[in-house]
Formats: sequence, C-alpha cells, structure tokens
Amino acid sequence: MHTKEDLKEKLEKTNPNLDIDTLDSYLKNWKIDPVYEDEKGVEYFDDFAIAKLNQGIILKEQENSDKEILQVINKEMREPSRPMAVSSIKQANIQENIEKSELKNVTVDLTSQTLVLLAESIAQKISNDIADKIKDGGIIQPVMDIGKLKRDNEILAKQVEKLIEENKKISSRVNLLLQEKAKFKKAFGSFYIKQE
Repeated sequence: MHTKEDLKEKLEKTNPNLDIDTLDSYLKNWKIDPVYEDEKGVEYFDDFAIAKLNQGIILKEQENSDKEILQVINKEMREPSRPMAVSSIKQANIQENIEKSELKNVTVDLTSQTLVLLAESIAQKISNDIADKIKDGGIIQPVMDIGKLKRDNEILAKQVEKLIEENKKISSRVNLLLQEKAKFKKAFGSFYIKQE
C-alpha cells in the first residue's frame, strides 16, 4: 500500500518534474481510485495504481489526451488477456500504412513489457508482505526465544554441576567431622574426653 507521497517518490525516479498537484490531477483525470482510506483521510494505493500512472505518463508524453489515456489504462486493467495496445487514435491513423506483421510484432512487444511490469509489481508486493511478517516478529522472534532458552539452560547446567561439586565437598567434610566426634566421650556437662 502506498500513500500519495510514496507514489510521488516512486514516480519521481523516472519523472523528476512531477509534483503533488500534477499527481492529484492525474489520479482524478485518469480515475485511479485509492484502494483504502483510513480514518484520518489518508488514501492508500496499490501497485496497479503505480503501473497505471507510469503508463499514463508515458502516453501523456506522447501528447495523448486525458480521455485517450483513460481509455487505454482502463482497457489494459480490465482485459489483461487481450494484447495491450499503447498507441493512441492519432498514432493509429499514422500507422495504417504499416504492414500487419510489423504491427503484430509491436503489439507482442508491448504486451511483454506490460506483463513484465505486472510481474514486477506482484513480486514487489510479495516481497513487502514477507518483509512485514519478518519485521512483526512472527518468524524471527520464536527463533530468538529458543536461542535465549538454550543459553539459559547451559548457564543453569553449569551452576548445577558447581553445586553438585560443592555438595560432595560438604558431604565429605560432614563425614570427617562425624568421625572426629566419635573419638570424644561426654564426661559431664559440656566437657568431653578424647578416647584413645
């Protein structure tokens, strides 16, 4: 999803003179509607809007009218199975003298370009969705949690081994003291006599 500012940034790469007012007029004149509008009134457009705008700007540079551009870009998006001709009515009159085989080659080339553009748009959308899932922590967070748990388990295992060693030392010390105590016999009160 792209805001108008995002659209402007993406289109500025190929059209450096594009401003937000011109973009607004293109969106209005070519009837490119937003996919979503949030509660703040921010409009969001999809990748097809970028494809339509790119196609429309190319046609605008070829001095086509907004009405002709509207027909071409809407026809392309509604009828993707048909060959997508980019030429305008003015160009059609000039090209009547071209042989049919040459015209078919031009149509096939333009169709391939359009399909490549659509494929790139779809691939970009999928890539963005995967990147968003990774950023949200749906994939990486459980792996990170498992790594932390393994590290904590190793630390606890070392501490348990240390406690077992200390317990053995204390146990041997208790046995030694019990043996020493057995050598003494209580005489009276708190006095003890060592037995030999």
